[in-house]
Order: sequence, then structure tokens, then C-alpha cells
Amino acid sequence: MAAGFSKVRTIAVTSGKGGVGKTNIATNLAMIFRKYKKRVLLVDLDLGLANVDVLLGFHAKYTLHDVITGCKGVKDIIIQGPDGLMIVPASSGIEELTNLTEIQKELLFKGFSRLDEEIDIVIVDTGAGISSNVLSFVLAANEVLLVTTPEPTAITDAYAMIKVLSKKRNNLNIKLLVNLSGSREEAELTVKRITSVTRQFLDVNIEYFGYLLQDPNVPIATRRQKSFVKEYPNTIATSCLTNVASSFLKMDDGTQALGIEGYFRRIANERYSDPLSLNS
Repeated sequence: MAAGFSKVRTIAVTSGKGGVGKTNIATNLAMIFRKYKKRVLLVDLDLGLANVDVLLGFHAKYTLHDVITGCKGVKDIIIQGPDGLMIVPASSGIEELTNLTEIQKELLFKGFSRLDEEIDIVIVDTGAGISSNVLSFVLAANEVLLVTTPEPTAITDAYAMIKVLSKKRNNLNIKLLVNLSGSREEAELTVKRITSVTRQFLDVNIEYFGYLLQDPNVPIATRRQKSFVKEYPNTIATSCLTNVASSFLKMDDGTQALGIEGYFRRIANERYSDPLSLNS
């Protein structure tokens, strides 16, 4: 049965290396979308750390593992976060989503199929690096937000991620976000370093999508297990990330996407080149 189409956007937030603030970006971006009255589902697929719920001060009683084993339905595992944010917690028990049995696939697909009518945007927090799991979760999304910092190692790893992704799927929409920047100029220089190399060696279009300046309120909110955009709505990091969210929404032209069910079908079937070919 072909996966249905919807107008639900799927945005994968990823990074070439850990420690660049990827999960914080994904979580707080979801919170800003809620401010814009968007119905948002935040899916934690960072299987190594799985800490979206911890970041927001929640404890996940059930996870996707309970769905694919038939113990719980998708709606049973969703955590109701702050301001109506819906969260799907991760689990190390789903490390091989591409190796699910047909029964497990259908449990997963059936559970998510009804959610497309209840959400507008899906944000997926993937792991960092170029492992097979991370690549699968990123490639299945309609849009990719790649987070880096001005650190040389982060720049190198961001390029490595772009290189691998571009070889796997040539029509991938990659947006670049520079986090923990000392200034706008430093962020722009970081982007230039990455895009100059990608233009020279890769046939891929990278879009500079914004930056977040270093902000002492962000680690304070993290230690308090709170969203920094909610705790500090007038701080510089919130202002920067609001600009990023606004850019996303301006690009929402109503183009039909695969939605959340289609996203998981892509992962399970590993078909990225042609979304129209996705069948169960």
C-alpha cells in the first residue's frame, strides 16, 4: 500500500560531531514553532544519548521499542511537553529500524498514520556523525538542518556529513546553522569555509540558514532542564533561533510531503531517491 501524502513537514536536525548543541537546537526550535501555533511533534532518534525528555525535565516511561513490539500504540508513548509540544522518546531497542520484520513495520506505520492529521511539523533529533542509523534518519527527511560551530573539528565533520549525504541522495535539501558563534561575522566565515569546499568538490547546494550567538542563558536553562526559548524569551539565543524558525515558515509553500508515516516508511524501506516509489 502506498504511503499517503500530506502537508506535514519533516525536518531532521543533525550534526557531523557531538557537542555542537544539536539537541538543544532541535528542542527549542520545536518550542518556537509552537509559539507560531504550529502543531509540532518532536521525535528523538538520537539513539546513543536519547536525551530530549531529559533536557525538558521529563521521564520517558514508554518508547518506540514498545510500539514495534506491540506493547503500546504510538499515542500511548507520546509525552505531552511544555506549551502543547508532543514528544516521541527514543530507545536503544530500535537501533535497527531498517531491519524490522514486516509485522513490526506495520505496527510502526499504522501507529503513525493517524498522526498526520494532528500535526504540522515533525522535528527529528538524530544522532551525530555518519553512522548508518544516523544517515538513514537524516536521508528520510524532507529537510535537513545541519548544525555546526566555528570550531575546526566541527567544520571538518560537517563537511564529511555533507559529502556522505550528497553521495546517498542527490536532491537532499541541506540547511546549515552555525551554533555557539562569537559574532555574525564568525558565523559567516564558518559558512564560507564549508561552502567553498562543497562547491569545489561536491555537486550539492548548501543553504546558509542562520546562526546562534554564544549566550550564557542557554547552559543555565539546560542545567535547569528547561527550554531556553521559554525561560529566556528575550535573550539573544532565542532571538537568533526565532529568525531561523521564521525562515523555515516563510519557505512553507504548501508542497505536499510524505508526513510522519512516510518518514518512517522511508527509513524502514531505505528508499530515498524517489519518494513516489515508497510502498509497503
